[in-house]
Amino acid sequence: MLKILYKINYLLTLAFILSLLMIPAISMAQANKAELGGSFITGDLCGFWTDARWQQEFSSMKADGMNYIVIQAIVNSYPGQITETLYPSSLPNTEMATGGNGVTYPDIVDACLRNAESAGMKVFIGLDLNNNWWNVYANDTVWLYSQMVLDNKVCDEVWSLYKSKYPDAFFGWYWAYEVDNVNFSTQTQQHVLTNAMNMQLDHLITVNEKLPFMWCPFMNSSLGTPQSYQTMWENVLSGLHTAAGDIFCPQDCIGAGGLTLSNLESWFSALRQAVNTKKGLVMWSDVETFEVYENNYLSATIGRVVSQLKIEEPYVDNYVSWEYCYYDSPYNADTGYQATYKEYFNTGSLETSPPTTPKNFTAVLQPDADITLNWNASTDSIGVCGYYLYRNGKLITMNQAAVSNGGAVNNTSLTNYTDEGLSSNTNYIYQVTAFDFAGNVSSPATSDTVKTDNFNVVSHNCKYTFSVKPSSNYPDPSGKKLTDGIFATTAYYADPAWVGFLSPDTLNVVIDLGQVMPVQQFLGEYLLDPQPAVFLPTQVNVSLSSDKVTFTNLENLIVNGANDTSENKFTYYYTLPNPVNARYVKFSTIAPNDAWIFVDEYEVLAPVTTGIKNQSSKVTAKYGLSQNYPNPFNPGTNINFSVERPSNVTLAVYNILGQKVATLVNSFMQAGSYIYQFDASKLASGVYFYRIEAGNFLSVKKMILMK
Repeated sequence: MLKILYKINYLLTLAFILSLLMIPAISMAQANKAELGGSFITGDLCGFWTDARWQQEFSSMKADGMNYIVIQAIVNSYPGQITETLYPSSLPNTEMATGGNGVTYPDIVDACLRNAESAGMKVFIGLDLNNNWWNVYANDTVWLYSQMVLDNKVCDEVWSLYKSKYPDAFFGWYWAYEVDNVNFSTQTQQHVLTNAMNMQLDHLITVNEKLPFMWCPFMNSSLGTPQSYQTMWENVLSGLHTAAGDIFCPQDCIGAGGLTLSNLESWFSALRQAVNTKKGLVMWSDVETFEVYENNYLSATIGRVVSQLKIEEPYVDNYVSWEYCYYDSPYNADTGYQATYKEYFNTGSLETSPPTTPKNFTAVLQPDADITLNWNASTDSIGVCGYYLYRNGKLITMNQAAVSNGGAVNNTSLTNYTDEGLSSNTNYIYQVTAFDFAGNVSSPATSDTVKTDNFNVVSHNCKYTFSVKPSSNYPDPSGKKLTDGIFATTAYYADPAWVGFLSPDTLNVVIDLGQVMPVQQFLGEYLLDPQPAVFLPTQVNVSLSSDKVTFTNLENLIVNGANDTSENKFTYYYTLPNPVNARYVKFSTIAPNDAWIFVDEYEVLAPVTTGIKNQSSKVTAKYGLSQNYPNPFNPGTNINFSVERPSNVTLAVYNILGQKVATLVNSFMQAGSYIYQFDASKLASGVYFYRIEAGNFLSVKKMILMK
């Protein structure tokens, strides 16, 4: 009987404990999920905020469980220039920073701390960041140690100005220099890094200004391993004078591309093991809530951010984001980001309902060889974040609303796109899907197919001149590698198709087409391989000339959005709305400083679509037949003719024996000017004649097919 009573009592006690754990349900969900604890913020975003705007931001953050703000960096310096500060400094060679409008900022540090004190937020003060860090790292101890001396003076000045004024909000220091897994690989470099950080830590302790001290290193998986980075930090930490509560806060490098969701855990696991070797040190995560797409910085979906949080959860004690205030704030981005995150914060789970399928999707070929895509907007329970566009089953772009960068949020239509830099005479199948802020994706819209016009490459095996000779290690001995039509099979600089130029500043390549002819499209392929310092151009311009003396600039070439960037081969292109006559085509490549430029191929193309096009039936025209262009040609050429009044028109091609080999036109035509794009791919090389008869008009001209 006693055993039964004990058992009943045990069961009742267990039921009581379980009931406590289950009430309320939302609290239980919150206890078992990863969530952001704070955010970085930069002066260029918040520099002119009013107190009301600060309170809006802090209220939004606190509603989503965030209590920390990291302001980076309050001092920015460049070698040989006046140091800019986000607060009124009395240090030598300093001045208050200015915004993009040239107006001097107010005291941003005071505004941040003042409003944080009122809102109950905790602020980490980011210290100096000298741009020379990215050039020398730990390899110039005189320079680096002098920067630590400056940092200590900044600490003393900021402490005297603000700590007693805002005692609760002024919570910690942020060491703004970012350490990577490449430039501190030797024990000497690691020892210098330890010494530099200790200069800061020891000073703060000595003058009784010590607060939680945080720094945020980063890593690139293609340039090292988790184990080597763990060893590096174990070496640095072994001599570092940190105190209990100091914070090692690595960037998770998902947005900037250094890591992926698939390898994130291995790196954070290794770094956690390094942190565990240092007593009292805690580990946070600097969560990148953005992604870089086609050189644009966009907000990541909340679904991707939550994936980061959950992967990192076993290894970290807290999270700050880079940066909620910019990429997710309802006052700087579409409100759908915050609404989706708030639902996750309150329930512990993300919404799973996808948007509706886009309707009325169309793809239309334009006269300039681009294809325009249009569709009707989808709908969603919270909102549509954007659209994925596919060409032949491959993602080519992502239409997504950009952040406002401090201005009004721009929610203009995302339901159109122009696809550019396409191959000629090719069928393209397009599809579009919608995605929401949680990352749910709709079913694809009904696909649409377009065939592009045929463009003929007129630059193959043409001669050209360089303004800068290629490197002897990656030469161009034949003088035709850039126009031979042979593309590199790999994105590797040692592939024989690539031609390398070391630090060319400006590289001009002038191609001689052999004669004046109509041209319309221009392409150049370049290599990106950062490890051996091979970088893309900062600008590529194309210009045309008939005499090689006077060149007319066109436009800067742009990167083909459809390029397979995973291979790091980038095609730059430009297409004219209409053909222009030229003999010489100059590609001008502006290179980054101290970088290699590797070029694979240049191409100049002309339109040679088989068929007939009415140039303008509204223009007054007389009967006429123009010389074909190009001439000689292979295999396509354009034949221009005009009809003065409605007439029966015949246009035919004859060989040198007078035998008709093709009838191009045999119909009644309205008055106007016309182009016939003749494809002679089935004819043999030789001299041919084309003859037009329209009304009482008769004309014959000679052309040469040269294969």
